[in-house]
Amino acid sequence: MQLTTETVTIPQGRVDIDVATGAIAAIHLDDPATEFVRQPSGAGLLRVAAPLDHYQSHFLECGTHGSPEISQDGDGLVLRYDHLESGEGSFPIQVTIRLRPSDDGLVISATVHNGWTRPLPQIIFPQLMDLEAVGNAADMRVQLGRHQSKPFETLRMRPDDAWWLDRALQEYFPYAGFRFNMKWLDYGDERQGLTLFSRNTRHTAQGIVIQRVNRAVERLNLRWSHYPLLEPGATWESGEYVLLPHAGDWYAGARAYQRFAAGAYPYNAPRRIREALAVRSLWPAVRNAPPTFTFSQLPEYAEELTDPELGVTELILWHWWFKNGYPIFVDPRLGTEEEFGAALRTCAEMGVPIVLFVSHHILRDTDETDPDWVHLNAGHQPVGNNWTYGRDFLPLFRLPFSGTHAMIQGSALSPGWHETGLSAYQHFLALGGKGICFDVGRSWEDPNYNPAIDGRPDEEGEKLQDFARAARELIHTVNPDGTYSAEHVSDVNVPVLDYTWEWTSSWEFAKVAPFRYVFPSFRLNANVNEHPRGALIGFMEGALLNLIPGNMHSYRLRDCPDLVDLMRKLTPLRRRFLPYFTEGQYRFVEGLTV
Repeated sequence: MQLTTETVTIPQGRVDIDVATGAIAAIHLDDPATEFVRQPSGAGLLRVAAPLDHYQSHFLECGTHGSPEISQDGDGLVLRYDHLESGEGSFPIQVTIRLRPSDDGLVISATVHNGWTRPLPQIIFPQLMDLEAVGNAADMRVQLGRHQSKPFETLRMRPDDAWWLDRALQEYFPYAGFRFNMKWLDYGDERQGLTLFSRNTRHTAQGIVIQRVNRAVERLNLRWSHYPLLEPGATWESGEYVLLPHAGDWYAGARAYQRFAAGAYPYNAPRRIREALAVRSLWPAVRNAPPTFTFSQLPEYAEELTDPELGVTELILWHWWFKNGYPIFVDPRLGTEEEFGAALRTCAEMGVPIVLFVSHHILRDTDETDPDWVHLNAGHQPVGNNWTYGRDFLPLFRLPFSGTHAMIQGSALSPGWHETGLSAYQHFLALGGKGICFDVGRSWEDPNYNPAIDGRPDEEGEKLQDFARAARELIHTVNPDGTYSAEHVSDVNVPVLDYTWEWTSSWEFAKVAPFRYVFPSFRLNANVNEHPRGALIGFMEGALLNLIPGNMHSYRLRDCPDLVDLMRKLTPLRRRFLPYFTEGQYRFVEGLTV
């Protein structure tokens, strides 16, 4: 059937909107000539979850459950849905969707007003429906900041596969985790692609659903999901999204996002971190095993880093505390707090700053933890696990027979969690710590339904940003050149992080290529053991080498001569080509490997 459409012309192509539904009827790229949508289903750009007592999964979708009134707005369009109507009735939920051309592509945004009597826990916007495999299906990919999905290879089911609800045909990527760490994605192959990114700089719970239409068809839905718990009478604003068809691989889409992100998320690390070749990490004790060394021996390890030809700018100290969570107190097996302070000050006098690794985003599942600090899921349950591990356990991790490390998720939405952490930081920085390295530095993937929270359930990321800014102020009070680093980095927290501490090795850096395109100067760490290959590859990749010879066993550098010799060669090389690393634009070229 021939559709009646309105067209918005954008750089490199056009987008057609079905007048009857407000759905995207076509996304056209001029060169190479490509149609990303050929068989539109009529499902529009926005969907809301509207649970009913007898039908908890009930939803309402623009186009499917309502037709818009369409008006022109300059070169763009405005789509207004006065209400949405399903087989369960008519619902006074008003939706306005705006589409306008720009130099960056098609700018789309939405407003949802909840005139109904119940909260709306989920809003999906934008959703790109009925995307075709525009090339060889096996080559089609959805590229995220740190992950590439091959949907027509992975989202597959045999004709006789009776797995429940066809769950194998979709996957979900929460925002701010290892994979979906930029509010950007690109769908396509090496010849052409379709980029979608957000200009909304708020850090709220959200994620991407990648859904194959059905097992027999090479067609895809991409749905951007939000969890605002929109109360009756309230209004939700999406912020702006940009849709851009382009020639070439995902690089073109990453460059488009970089133009926005460079101004929205500036990198503020001190010069010494931007220029450094490496940092060093140590474990005085491995969990559930006797200590490796005491506080009084820490300066011996630090002294090895005073050689400027090693290029090591600071030392991160793990497991100086006895337990994860609150309260934070030193491991008495390593010495007293006074001995700890004396060791920290001695290291500082040598010119080796000691950064204190902390772990309190996960909390003890004991009465030591205030219930107000705890993240509760939609079932009002604490989210936890037995993360017990140890040097001599079998298996090493998540023991079937021991629970010394039974933890639950804490929440930055708790004022008490904030205050307890910052008070501890102030105390231990006063002892002589020169920076903080934060474990599990991402927001949790789902909203927090604890009634004691200070904010909306989906705003833990916002509060975690506030906490990071407050921590940086404390650090800079005692050490203007001090650092705040963390596990996990997403686009929105680039301004508050100086570098990452992640369990990532040099050989894995290809996975991070889109993030590095957008943030070429940000210092992502690469963990390096005593084998020189890791340091060499990490140097060539521009990583911040994190020296952990012996891993948690914390070998002395004097016992790793090959690594030390290589570091002394790499340090002058980095200095020689420093502008390439600190100011250059990263390029990722498929087919080339280190």
